[in-house]
Amino acid sequence: MDAITKDEIVKSIAPVNGKYFRIDNPDDYAQKIITLGKALTIRDSDRNLVSYILYYDNMPDIFISMVWTREDSRGRGYARSLIKKLITNTSRDITLEVSTDNPAKNLYTEFKFKTEGENKGKLLMRYSRRIAIMQPYIFPYVGYFNLIEASDQFIFYDDTNYINKGWINRNRILMNNSDLLFTIPLDKASQNRLINDIKPIIESGYTKKFFSRIEHSYKKAPYYSDVLEVLNSVFNSQCDSISDLAINSVVSVFSYLEKDIRYARSSSLSPPTIGMEKSDRLIQITKNMNYNKYVNSIGGQDLYDKEYFKARGVQLDFVQPKLTEYKQYNDNFVPGLSIIDILMFNDKKVVKEMMKSYTLL
Repeated sequence: MDAITKDEIVKSIAPVNGKYFRIDNPDDYAQKIITLGKALTIRDSDRNLVSYILYYDNMPDIFISMVWTREDSRGRGYARSLIKKLITNTSRDITLEVSTDNPAKNLYTEFKFKTEGENKGKLLMRYSRRIAIMQPYIFPYVGYFNLIEASDQFIFYDDTNYINKGWINRNRILMNNSDLLFTIPLDKASQNRLINDIKPIIESGYTKKFFSRIEHSYKKAPYYSDVLEVLNSVFNSQCDSISDLAINSVVSVFSYLEKDIRYARSSSLSPPTIGMEKSDRLIQITKNMNYNKYVNSIGGQDLYDKEYFKARGVQLDFVQPKLTEYKQYNDNFVPGLSIIDILMFNDKKVVKEMMKSYTLL
């Protein structure tokens, strides 16, 4: 807990008390925080308070009681950095209450807090700590990004076996109002080899053909130039494995959208789990990362049993994408294409909303 005094809390509350919240007895409130709660703070060079989070961690969930930033320092990302710090340093869900008319709710939504209910003009919001573990795919379809959005920690499952005719090194783009499959050439690809052991073969002849198709397909798309830069950055990168290239493609999309992604590679986290049965390995990685909630893609319903996971202390949910049609070149919409297609035809804000469009089953 960072140091904060009762007087500092009372003084900071006074100018805003009654606007988006009401505390009838600030002295009692501050004393309770000092006695039972904790704080994260940011101070200026003179040790004056700039921003803080007051919270309780003596319950099953962490409860945020107050997020405050000094008036002359608002809009500079201080509250954002403190929320990020709290999320990073805890292994539990985080809850809070916020007035329905308080613009701070937008910040919480940005951090994936979800509204669970409303009572007397206040929203009850929860940040659920979930982990997702998935093989890296090259510029995957939006459902892959729904899975990332549904988790707060994403593990690229790069030390599992390669899947022939899967989506690790291929996907579909739009071509003449239909779908066209593109495939990254690989060196000695085999289902008996790990994904991170297989090298991509990206020679000048392949990139020339790929970008020629991209130009033919999307040159008239509204965001062609911007997305072309993303594609160039990925295909010009030096990657020793198809897993590195695929991971780079996903991370580059988040960078383009100016969104954070917390990710790691299973190969660097849990190598001793290699060889375990599929479900058991996912459960062990989840526990090794100090999580008890695991989310899988909707296709995993045919592979993994919720009760099996539950009996071993892990809650398993499946992410069902809510796929949205968008304007391509005409009214004959071609669904389920690579994220490349979505980026070409939609602005960043719309793409971000698409990523959030899913349900948990």
